[in-house]
Amino acid sequence: MLILEALRAKYGDALLLHFGTKEKPQLIVIDGGPPGVYNDALKPRLEEIRKQRKLAENKPLDIELMMVSHIDEDHIAGVLQLVRKMKDLKESKQPVPWNIRRFWHNSFDDLLGNDDVSVASSASVMSPASIGDMLGTKGSLILASVGQGRELRKLLDALQLAGNPPFDGLVRAGKKAITLGNLKLTVVAPLEENLHELQEEWDKEVKAILKKEKNKEALAKAAAYVDESVANLSSIVVLVEGDGKRILLTGDGRGDHTLQGLKKAKLLKDGQLKVDVLKMPHHGSVRNIDEDYFETIQADHYVMSADGKFDNPDLATLQMLSKMRPDDDFTIHLTYPTDKFNVPAIGNEIAKFFEKEKAAGRKYKVETRKPDDLSFQLKLA
Repeated sequence: MLILEALRAKYGDALLLHFGTKEKPQLIVIDGGPPGVYNDALKPRLEEIRKQRKLAENKPLDIELMMVSHIDEDHIAGVLQLVRKMKDLKESKQPVPWNIRRFWHNSFDDLLGNDDVSVASSASVMSPASIGDMLGTKGSLILASVGQGRELRKLLDALQLAGNPPFDGLVRAGKKAITLGNLKLTVVAPLEENLHELQEEWDKEVKAILKKEKNKEALAKAAAYVDESVANLSSIVVLVEGDGKRILLTGDGRGDHTLQGLKKAKLLKDGQLKVDVLKMPHHGSVRNIDEDYFETIQADHYVMSADGKFDNPDLATLQMLSKMRPDDDFTIHLTYPTDKFNVPAIGNEIAKFFEKEKAAGRKYKVETRKPDDLSFQLKLA
């Protein structure tokens, strides 16, 4: 059994991976979406799975692996809420509905090898509203994410889930593939050299400024750096293989770094990687990819988790995919119908593009989650 499930996660990612057998099903959780997704979709879906498995109230649902791909709030917020709940229930000696066997999370502090990061301190002492007044919505989300990553690390310490086993430190590429049940997981990003570059640039370009002053300009530069460099450069990208199928989970990983990691791991055959599913990086943003990305990574299914916010998915991304896949032997999956996008203008733009493609004779499929469903599922094996 191998099923990828994409929850309705607004403008973020919240994925479940079902594997194992029908008699002994296993579960992986990847990201938890932005604020609101935990109560709207993640928690209800996990409760449904508990019922399907007929678990007693005092019997937790085993989660073989929970992973936060990176610290952006549209990936980490739902997971943070779930882990907070676990800690509260344990402390009050109440049954905890989930049992996480292992957890992967690279916090901002860990990525930079520093426990005294000025921007994290700024985020922890300022409210999102006050940060937002200084930097605007996007800036406030970025700094909040840094504080969320730090809080999650502390919670994982308290729950004895820290350490990123079996990495014993940062989850990064260059390590031996990990076996989990009938799955093989190969981390292809972040790369060691990229993390060193990240740390050097932070120390040289941003940390020095923040030590001198914490005005609007300094915080804005730090926020821009976190957005453009830390989140995208440090995203955990994993190739999942099982039952003869392959899924590439990309977080918000930069396309060039993913291709570099695939090449280093010797996963390319004749310069290409064939996968059953590509979870599109950064919600279909054109910022993270180029034509060589679609040329190198060929998928049967392209999954885009987005609702139009921040212009995702980008029209340019869909145009690029269409250009690089003239064979039409693929399906695009959207977590929201285009007429249910949070930003109607983006939904209309995407809908018109697909209409023009169909009128031009294109045969690839486009499928969307049904509006009332918590998720859609891709049953691969």
